[in-house]
Amino acid sequence: MPPLGPKMLNTANRALFWVPSIANIKAPTVAEITAGINLTCRVTAANYVFGITGNATINDPGLCEKIEASAPGLATVGAEMDFFRFKNTPDDIAWTTFDGKEIFGYLVQRIGQIADDEDQETEPVKATDVLQVAAVLTHDQQILSPATAGYEKFKQVFSPQAYEQRAVVAGP
Repeated sequence: MPPLGPKMLNTANRALFWVPSIANIKAPTVAEITAGINLTCRVTAANYVFGITGNATINDPGLCEKIEASAPGLATVGAEMDFFRFKNTPDDIAWTTFDGKEIFGYLVQRIGQIADDEDQETEPVKATDVLQVAAVLTHDQQILSPATAGYEKFKQVFSPQAYEQRAVVAGP
């Protein structure tokens, strides 16, 4: 067996977008994602949850069964994260965008798929990229209390309505 190549680092290797409208969650277009907001440098790495977090378990044995065998059921999808606050209004776009409960939109995540010398925040999404896409509703923002010296932040929780683990970006 040939040696394995280098492992993918998790530092500076994800991009996160808020997109107002996607026609097909399995095949978002470059134009739809570009029309959204790039949140990559506005969200913290700590407390970041986005994607499938587990599966419900189905336990429903027949009368003739000798054991209670189980099967994986519906996926549980989590979407919540902490955002930095910014002094300048244009930079504080996460705070001003998620300003209420039940705002509908799409969270879109890209992991990897860029060269080592490229930047996730500035490198545009391209056709054939594989993304995670969730249709979500916002909860109320939660202003986080400062525990130590640091930056002001807020937690944003989302209620996923639909999720696609391997959406493939369509052309323009």
